[in-house]
Amino acid sequence: MSGCAAARELVAAGRQVTVFEAADGLGGRARSWHRPEIEPDTGINLWFTSFYKVLFERIKEYGLEHDMVEMRNSMIIMVDGKPVNLAADSLGSLLRYGHTGLRDRVKFLTNALTMTRKRSHLDLFEPEHLARYDDGTNAAQWASTAMSEGAYQTLVRPTIESFWLWRCEEISQAHVMAMQANVVGSKFYVFGRGMETVAERMARGADVRLNASTTDVSVRDREVVITWTDADGGTNTEAFDEVVLATTAPVAAKLAASLPSEVVAPEMVRFAETQRYEPALSVSYLIDRGQMPSGEHIVPGGPGTRTVRSIITVPKTQITPQGRREKELVFVYMGRQATAELLDEPQERQYERALELAPVLWPDFPRNAEPFHIVERRVGLPWPEPGRFRRAAALAREQHGPVVLAGDFLGCPTAEAAMRTGIRAAKSLLAG
Repeated sequence: MSGCAAARELVAAGRQVTVFEAADGLGGRARSWHRPEIEPDTGINLWFTSFYKVLFERIKEYGLEHDMVEMRNSMIIMVDGKPVNLAADSLGSLLRYGHTGLRDRVKFLTNALTMTRKRSHLDLFEPEHLARYDDGTNAAQWASTAMSEGAYQTLVRPTIESFWLWRCEEISQAHVMAMQANVVGSKFYVFGRGMETVAERMARGADVRLNASTTDVSVRDREVVITWTDADGGTNTEAFDEVVLATTAPVAAKLAASLPSEVVAPEMVRFAETQRYEPALSVSYLIDRGQMPSGEHIVPGGPGTRTVRSIITVPKTQITPQGRREKELVFVYMGRQATAELLDEPQERQYERALELAPVLWPDFPRNAEPFHIVERRVGLPWPEPGRFRRAAALAREQHGPVVLAGDFLGCPTAEAAMRTGIRAAKSLLAG
């Protein structure tokens, strides 16, 4: 999303733009998978919210409003096997919330209102905004102090760790403060055909080369030389005036490491090298409609380790030779330990283990669930560790041509933040 956003800005400014994409389609980690056996045929579909300003501008610009599917702004939080519904946009739902006492709920509400009043200073997608709050305090410390331990364990942890996968002890307080400032009253959506539809529109006007994996970037005279391998394994080189490296931190660090310090600052390379990511494993099944709550996000609450991070149910229609059947596509997101154990294991073992662990979160998880699709990502979501927003803001100010970096690790792990880093990267080239 960052590279396509950069391409759009540069094409609009009259530049000739080439996009090298290692995969067979655009969108990066925001791409959905598609299976013709279900309708709608999209699988993993990136959620976005009504406070994604740039993304909504693009949706309106490209006339994609009809492709937006509004999702339920609620979750089922499980503590000791007991489910309680919580709607993010409902005061009544919070006041009735049964997993913690009234005092904890009031402290959570008071803090949320305080953060909401600071919304204009807490843009989740702008490191410059978050830098002032990124003082080294982690989210767990902040939430427990600003509210209470009960509010943290039963309200903050479930709403943060189930969506973002990392632990509150590992991330900056600024991230959670910004989430609380912006989420009140927001609406949640997915794209019916996947977020890659936005990426493809942003890249229009550029020469898009798919299955082109960049292996080296060097500077020769006043040109930047790109070396890449094509789908047939052949090695190619081409020279450009300027380059945006819009990719994950490990790839960016590898490609930028050999560039002269006056081209890419060593501090930027170290920032990319030290970025940690949360691996992700999503195991999905088809179940009969009615076996589990439909269209729900089921998450664990309370203290302790998360064996399963979340279970998401999405209503689908299964298309079979015998006809159409109303089903639920159920995604089981494994906890950190299980993810580490199961990555690269045979899919049969992954399905089997996920089916064993899912009842830890939802005791009535159907034993007859039909294995459907698995997605594993070693490079999942980048951790916004304490101090990284401050460093990202400082590094972004210093970027200049002929080579600049972009990607969600320079913002936060959302499509909106990735797009904004691409726009900033393009503007830094245009300004030069």
